[in-house]
This record gives sequence, C-alpha cells and structure tokens, in this order.
Amino acid sequence: MTESPRPPAGTRAGSWFDDRFRLGGASASLYCFPFAGGTAGYYAPWAPRFHDTVELVPVQLPGRGPRMAEPGPTDMAELADEIAALIARAPTRPLLFGHSMGAIIAFEVARRLERLGGPADFLFVSGRPAPPIRRPRTRFSTLPRAEFVQVLRDYGAASEEILAHDELLDVLIPMMRADFALIEGYTYTPGPALGCPVLAWCGDADPEVEAEEMRRWGEMTSERFELFVRPGGHFFLTDHRAEVATTIQQSVTV
Repeated sequence: MTESPRPPAGTRAGSWFDDRFRLGGASASLYCFPFAGGTAGYYAPWAPRFHDTVELVPVQLPGRGPRMAEPGPTDMAELADEIAALIARAPTRPLLFGHSMGAIIAFEVARRLERLGGPADFLFVSGRPAPPIRRPRTRFSTLPRAEFVQVLRDYGAASEEILAHDELLDVLIPMMRADFALIEGYTYTPGPALGCPVLAWCGDADPEVEAEEMRRWGEMTSERFELFVRPGGHFFLTDHRAEVATTIQQSVTV
C-alpha cells in the first residue's frame, strides 16, 4: 500500500539504497524493490526479521522519498542496467525481492547480474504474474484524474486518507502515473532461464494475479521454484510480511 509520500529518514538524496539496516557481518544482501508508487520505507518493518548473515537493503527509486526532485524512471532496461551494475560491485551475495512492479524490476536485474558474472542467489517475487504475461491489462497511466484515483482505490494502492487529500494526491498521482507508464511499456524479451531458485507469493483474491499465472514464474528458472498462495488482495503482502520475510531468511540460511 502506498505510504504518505514524505521522505523516510535514513536515506540520502541520490542514493539507490536505504542503508539503515546494513549488518557488519552480512554475507548476503536482500535488495527489495517497490511496487508502483512505493518507497524504500515500505520494507522498513522487515528489518527485525533479518539477522546474522542476511541484511535488508530496500531499493529507493528516483521520483519519490528523498529522491522526489529527480525524474522517475521511464525505461525498464536502463533502470535494471544501472541497479545491476551497482549491486554487482557489492561484496555481499545478492538476493532480490520485488512486489508487483518491483517483481519485474528484480527479474530484469537478476538477468543482468548473471551476464555480469555475479548471479543472484535467489529471486523472490510477489503480486505480479510471470514476465511474459502483460500487466496491467489496460492502460491506466493516461486516465483522467478521477478515473485514475478510482484505479488506485480498486488496487488498494493508497489509503482513503491519502485519496481524500488533494494536496497529497497532487504529489502521489504524477509518481503513480509514471510508474504505471513504466510497467505498461515493459515487454518481456525471451532469454536463458535464470540459474537461481525462484520463490513466489500471491494473494488468493488479487484481481490482477491468478495463481496459475504466478506459477509461470517457474518457467523463468532452471532451478527450484515454489509458489505460496495466501489470503488477501493485491497488497496481501502487508498482512503476511512477517511470514514472507521469515521464509526468505530461512531459505537463504538453510
């Protein structure tokens, strides 16, 4: 669910990563990619679930939070190129998680990490069908304001408090339109299967994601695939984040 678009404390303007939860002894970093309109702050409550060798590293996209003054991303390939290059230089093993739009970003980053010779150990995805399946089904980014706000309401992408606040909407809507345009412009390009396991989650009442569509993420990897279907809609993740984070921690440390 979209947070109030105020900058979260602990990130720097221009920084791709929220470094508040770095661990000195970590050997693996979990990079978490936001949904449309989301910020790095959404993943902050996950931090207590990660410890010892796994550190949480929320990804902060431009055009929001402390990077509000920067233009938002407009090209998925360029976005994935830049983030993958940064992750590839890190000393820790990369783990990637993304929800909704973030799942596609994480997938494209995973592809590039393999080409750069430092593949991800795991790809974790939720709330977005496999990359060959287009979402959203129709173009939302250019809808008139009232209709666009209704789309946000239907998705559960923002609280009623935000949707009823014109000044907050003036900030939120351009960011959301840009994110929808980014994912609407994405086209999957066939390529080699990933060489890392893929774990996927979806809500059983998500109108945009059917379990069978989510299951097709298994076609994206030559390694293990597992799907978890949990109660909830598109933002089921908020209610199940403790379980998801614990599963990730346990998968990595087994």
